[in-house]
Amino acid sequence: MTAYEAVWLGIIQGATEFLPVSSSGHLVIAERLLGVRQPGVALEVALHLGTLLAVIVYFRQQLRYLARGVIGLIPDVPERRTARRLFLLLILASVPAAVVGLLLKDRIEEAFASEVFAASMLIVTGLLLLSTVRARVSRARIDPASAWWVGCAQAIAILPGISRSGSTMAVGMMRGISPTEAAEFSFLLSIPAVAGASILTLPDAMSRSQLGMPHLIGGLVAAVTGYAALAFLFAILRRGRLWWFGWYCVGAGTATILVFRL
Repeated sequence: MTAYEAVWLGIIQGATEFLPVSSSGHLVIAERLLGVRQPGVALEVALHLGTLLAVIVYFRQQLRYLARGVIGLIPDVPERRTARRLFLLLILASVPAAVVGLLLKDRIEEAFASEVFAASMLIVTGLLLLSTVRARVSRARIDPASAWWVGCAQAIAILPGISRSGSTMAVGMMRGISPTEAAEFSFLLSIPAVAGASILTLPDAMSRSQLGMPHLIGGLVAAVTGYAALAFLFAILRRGRLWWFGWYCVGAGTATILVFRL
């Protein structure tokens, strides 16, 4: 893996990890189209750690609020209860992906070998995003049932081509949650998921290869690109235009299938 390849994969990972267009699907397709060999476990871990850093920095105030609420440093009792309630909802929503990831790990890895499968799932993501055009805000805040369904969407998004951010935000919006609140919950939920996956794969990455400069470059590029992608996404969400990304996903998925099947 060269530094040049690491930069391009870092840009793809950073941009597509947070935009609702599936980073895993784009990486699978890009590797086939550009002739880039498999990045390997070490680089994959570095890229995910880069995007993890981006989301932690972007949501640093919310994370500080959660931490203070959990350990009891927020003096206002109702506010402290709100923070703890959100923390418990995040735990609840994390369960489905943890179970699916542990039980179906080998089956999921097989899906990453097919660019056509990833493209097909990208179309599914697009249709899901397009459906949010009819979503209406009807809830003041996320409830346990909504958190559970958002967690189930995250579990399904383990498949390449299904956008984690797109599916979780879309489900949240369909449950009547505002676009920005659905997005904030989605990205806070991504932190334990990405951190857990990175921790589980880090020993394998270290045993297979030494972390070198390309891994560092790729991770840093993913972090910077990811932070910019988050800022861009929230600007779109404030305009209520999440469904815009649906057209892109349907078009990109369809074009990929045509390229590999014609």
